[in-house]
Amino acid sequence: MKRYGVLNKQAGLGMTEILVALLVLAIGVLGYAGLQLSALKKSEDANNRSEATLIAQDALERIQANDGSLATYTSATWPTSTIVPGADAPPADCVGAAKSCSGADMASWDIKQLAWSAGNQLPNGMVDIRDCNGSSMVCVIVSWGEQKPEDCLTSDGVSTAEDSNCVVMEVSR
Repeated sequence: MKRYGVLNKQAGLGMTEILVALLVLAIGVLGYAGLQLSALKKSEDANNRSEATLIAQDALERIQANDGSLATYTSATWPTSTIVPGADAPPADCVGAAKSCSGADMASWDIKQLAWSAGNQLPNGMVDIRDCNGSSMVCVIVSWGEQKPEDCLTSDGVSTAEDSNCVVMEVSR
């Protein structure tokens, strides 16, 4: 039976259809790659927050172990620049068989050790312990990236900006 009016000349896909299919595929692959980059960035941020929390917890435990020297921790001049990772060795131990340290010596050693830990475990990591803004609390501040510890506290309290790269732990005296 012969059909009239129907042309049956198409034997395969045309170049236009192939190009459109490739364009749709490329957009999908680029979207997936962007999603992967976003996931990696968020994962790195979560890892940095976890490390900063551990450093802040370590600082709190050191303060509790050396309770008589709280003023030394809060009034000390903390390093204002990042410790160069790998270039500086951790400070020598204050407590040893041949040496005993006072509370102030231990606090000074703790400050050096905490600054070294922050600089080696976080990108541009820094740590500071100070009185919280106008309260009876002591704040342990750990920052990383481009943020300095003094930028983590505002006149309203702890900075809650979305791009904030700091962890602040408050403890009562």
